[in-house]
Amino acid sequence: MNRQTRRIGWLCTALLIGLSLAGVAQVTHDENVREQVPVVKLLLIDGTKTFASTARVGALAGAIRSTGLVDFTVRFSDEMCLFNDPLACEADLPTTPYDVVVIIPRGIDDASADIIWIVTNISPWTHSESWLAIVVVQGMIDQIFAGLATAVDPSIDLWPAFAASLYQTQGWLR
Repeated sequence: MNRQTRRIGWLCTALLIGLSLAGVAQVTHDENVREQVPVVKLLLIDGTKTFASTARVGALAGAIRSTGLVDFTVRFSDEMCLFNDPLACEADLPTTPYDVVVIIPRGIDDASADIIWIVTNISPWTHSESWLAIVVVQGMIDQIFAGLATAVDPSIDLWPAFAASLYQTQGWLR
């Protein structure tokens, strides 16, 4: 199975999960009580500088918002390359830590960066409902940035896992 086939499989899985979760959000127990899907608190860090990349980030933010699965905040980072810490100079910690930090580095358009980091301590084994929301976001990233960048989470690469440990210590992640 080649990389493209796996990517398409993950995208289809993420879309199906997203549609399933959106359907679950519509289920009601009675006329007045709606079943609540767990909401993941997400920080989206945009380090892009070109119009095309910024437009993709805007499309990603709109797609994420439309799911209703994620409560998110967007921050812009001025001097961010692939392995720089975009939160190193941020003085204002959130009042409530985030569940997920998505880092979109500068260099997506010129191919100096081809990875979008999904930094989280959530695992599919202990937080399956929240993990499904992360898979949906990952599928959206892979679709919107197709051919330019792919989303990488701690289950695929160690760098997001190390960053998650750092951000949890600093107060950015739960």
